[in-house]
Amino acid sequence: MTSRSTARGWGRVAAGLAALVLVAWGADSRAAAPVEEPDAMLRRFALIVGSSEGGPGRERLRYAGSDALAMSRVLEDLGGVLPTDRVLLLEADRDALLAALERLRSLVEAASTPGVRRELVVYYSGHSDADGLLPRGERVPYEDLRKLMGKVPVDVRIAILDSCGSGALTRFKGGLRRPAFLTDASAQVRGHAYLASSSADEVAQESDVIGASFFTHFLVTGLRGAADTTGDGRVTLHEAYQFAFHETLARTERSQGGPQHAAYDIQLAGSGDLVMTDLRGSAARVRVAEDVQGRLFVRDWGNQLVAELQKPSGRRLSLGLDAGRYHVTLERPTQRFEAELVVGTKSDAELRVGDFVPVTLTRTASRGGPAKDVPLANESGTARDDLPTVAVNLSLVPPVSTSALWGGSGLNHVALGGLAVRSYQLRGLGAAGGVGWVDGTMEGAQVAGIANVTGGEALGLQVALGGNLAFGGATGGQVAAVINYSERAFSGLQLSLVGNRADHEMRGVQLVGAVNMVEDLMGAQVGIFNLAGSVSGAQVGLINVADNVRGLQLGIINIADDVSVPIGLLSLVRKGRISFEVWTDDISPLSVGVKYGSRTVHVVASIGVKSKEESWRTFKSLGVGVHLPFGAADRYYVDVDLSTGSWQHQVFGKTSNNSLFQLRTSVGWELKRRFALFGGVSVNLYEPPPEEEDREVTWLPQWKVEKGDRAARVWPGLFLGVRI
Repeated sequence: MTSRSTARGWGRVAAGLAALVLVAWGADSRAAAPVEEPDAMLRRFALIVGSSEGGPGRERLRYAGSDALAMSRVLEDLGGVLPTDRVLLLEADRDALLAALERLRSLVEAASTPGVRRELVVYYSGHSDADGLLPRGERVPYEDLRKLMGKVPVDVRIAILDSCGSGALTRFKGGLRRPAFLTDASAQVRGHAYLASSSADEVAQESDVIGASFFTHFLVTGLRGAADTTGDGRVTLHEAYQFAFHETLARTERSQGGPQHAAYDIQLAGSGDLVMTDLRGSAARVRVAEDVQGRLFVRDWGNQLVAELQKPSGRRLSLGLDAGRYHVTLERPTQRFEAELVVGTKSDAELRVGDFVPVTLTRTASRGGPAKDVPLANESGTARDDLPTVAVNLSLVPPVSTSALWGGSGLNHVALGGLAVRSYQLRGLGAAGGVGWVDGTMEGAQVAGIANVTGGEALGLQVALGGNLAFGGATGGQVAAVINYSERAFSGLQLSLVGNRADHEMRGVQLVGAVNMVEDLMGAQVGIFNLAGSVSGAQVGLINVADNVRGLQLGIINIADDVSVPIGLLSLVRKGRISFEVWTDDISPLSVGVKYGSRTVHVVASIGVKSKEESWRTFKSLGVGVHLPFGAADRYYVDVDLSTGSWQHQVFGKTSNNSLFQLRTSVGWELKRRFALFGGVSVNLYEPPPEEEDREVTWLPQWKVEKGDRAARVWPGLFLGVRI
């Protein structure tokens, strides 16, 4: 390992540690940027599915979920798909997939606008065979998939299947491999396009080297601009398919699974090209100069490969990337160069020949043969697969370690460090008094006194006193005293005292003493402050903030764009309801109250007053209820509310507080918009002090109920009022 690469490696360690504080809590530039509406003439909907399990006898896929996330991200960044028009399913089964298609159908039907063309993109990464998809081993026949997609009322349907034998979809019912007729100009195109990662009798391959399936990796790279052969800043379906086809075939020709040929069935009619992505509106772009020539590998600062392509001389190229720092490798037959690049959100970055510096190659000699130059890394920019496995890596600091004796790269099963230990890949146990670092995938457990950092995917457990950082996502658990952070998809448990953050989809639980942050959650957040994008599950904390919650928000303050069940003292729901009521009942002649919450679940707070001779009473209550509208235009409704309160009785300055519980059912009729008349019945349970009878709480008949050493009274009540 050269001194330069060693210094760069330690620079990444320092950057990773700084990211534990700066990245985790800094404002996300993507979230802060305004969301641009797509072309007013086009609205694109997407169903993105990743399913790693294929049932008994089929090996679990490593990158189905991350492939789905990569496709989802490029369609949102550059493909005109709004977050509200996208359905993302990770580890979906057959029922979830079919339900998502039905949900998209309803969404598209509700979005019908004259003059606006609608398109549907369905992407699937997972297992399949010649007869159909196999999400979690449950078959979805290709015929059913076609029929269900056909029921969605759109002008163009695009299916992209990255799975074994998926080419059977393209030949089903007359699908032929023939020259593409890709037309769509603007507003004239109609029809369908089915793309498959492999032919009907081939396997679709994924690779640990690139951390993805070959087809999705190159398709996403192409959609980000590498496939833009015309240089107009737009990538058409034809360009994207051709790029993915040739790159996938080239990279799999000598693989163990054999050459992989993408297939298609495209039947579109119109004029022009079907544009899949548009880089002209991208907030962050990288321009590659004409004189840059060779194979480019672009990695983010977490060492994840985000783009790979062959760059010919004389061609200008633009790539739409997220803002951040990148490491770029340029490979030629006998040369290798590296550069570092910073991509901002307000101006384009340019990559020129002068930005690259050569990397020293290691001279090796085979026994009995002449010496030759062999690069330390293979064409992907990662360590060569044929480098030796160093089962036990003992390290004081990475340059002083047993792995360094073998060139600094390799697979470790046990990695033990004093100040720090670094592995290219870890399958087993890593432990360090300071920092534990893995460039690629970690499978097993990492334990560190300060921090654990994984550039690839973390499969297992990370435990640290300081923080855990997984750039490639994680499956398992992160336990830290300070911070846990996952840049990509996370499945499992995040537990810390200060903060947990997952930048993408998470399936599991976040438990924290302070702050939880996640982009999309299927599970639960428990902490003082919970912040999320979309939630399917629950947020439990003092303050809960989210966009859309399909489930429960339980806290002192709940804030959401939409939520199923908000329970708290203050629930602010943008798409919810707030109403004021005035009524009279058998307890008090005048009561006022407010109901606020979601469209179906609300919090109710009220106060009622009653005076009699020299005494007066007040009744204060707080409870929860459900709102069930029905009839034409929801003009009628039923409310069911459960509340508890204090019936305060005051006579000559003497005050007694008694408990009153109410279950109320009301039927309302909206006479005009925002004005309704309601009435109903209630069941009341009243507990006066032991020394008082206080039968004047109501004029209706009451029944005495023994409750231990105290007596309560029960009666049915009546009420009538108006709602504003």
